[in-house]
Amino acid sequence: MSVKLVTFLLLQTAVAVLAGVRSFNELFRQPPRIDGRIVGGQPINITDAPYQISLQLVLPLSLIHDCGGSLISKEWILTAAHCTYGRKTNQLRVRLGSSESKRNGQLLRIKKIVNHEKYNHVTTDYDFSLLQLQEPIEFDETKQAVKLPKQGQEFKDGEMCYVSGWGKTLNPEESSKWLRQVKVPLYNQKECRKRNLLVGIVTDNMICAGYMQGGKDACQGDSGGPLVNGNGVLVGVVSWGRGCALPNYPGVYSRVSYVREWIRKHSGV
Repeated sequence: MSVKLVTFLLLQTAVAVLAGVRSFNELFRQPPRIDGRIVGGQPINITDAPYQISLQLVLPLSLIHDCGGSLISKEWILTAAHCTYGRKTNQLRVRLGSSESKRNGQLLRIKKIVNHEKYNHVTTDYDFSLLQLQEPIEFDETKQAVKLPKQGQEFKDGEMCYVSGWGKTLNPEESSKWLRQVKVPLYNQKECRKRNLLVGIVTDNMICAGYMQGGKDACQGDSGGPLVNGNGVLVGVVSWGRGCALPNYPGVYSRVSYVREWIRKHSGV
């Protein structure tokens, strides 16, 4: 086979890849986490993360947990755009104020969905979505707004953060029905970009967290959920990653400090 023919075939393959929806995801990694648990963590009470919400899909006879999200005010929630992309408000509900995704707390309707206008469903860049609740809630020990970072605020490599949700645990003995949390360090941006080179594009609008040896991570169903630091500041929104808790592949989060003004513009928060 000639060099020219090989080159032509490679180019054709590249075009086919780039033309596909979430092409990098489909070829090299699992799709962004849209369905199901924290890996390597422990159960917590909603009072330990009162900003955590469960975004649920409306089915004909039931509701199912789909993604996580964070309360940022009495009527606004920040989640991932890949959780809401192509969906209407009547297809979603929000459960808040409960440690369990299937019961208790409040189950509320959504009035408005605001996906980031630069969201790219192929590269998952600008993976942010704001949800306005049908009516404002009252804060209590189970429902509180998370602290938001300043525009452009930077965080140090190795800083310990906490990610929570009802996503897959990868352990049959660990139930995902109850809220779980895991502690992970922020990962060097250049190293994360290099390690994910064949998985997806790690842009400046993203931030990575996880252990070199793996074992602790967010997973399917944690998408859109919070990554907070020790001061309770929302550092990231669970976005994507290769598998869950794999060695050398840290989880990738949408960097909240880079869209702080966008959040203020659309929510007033």
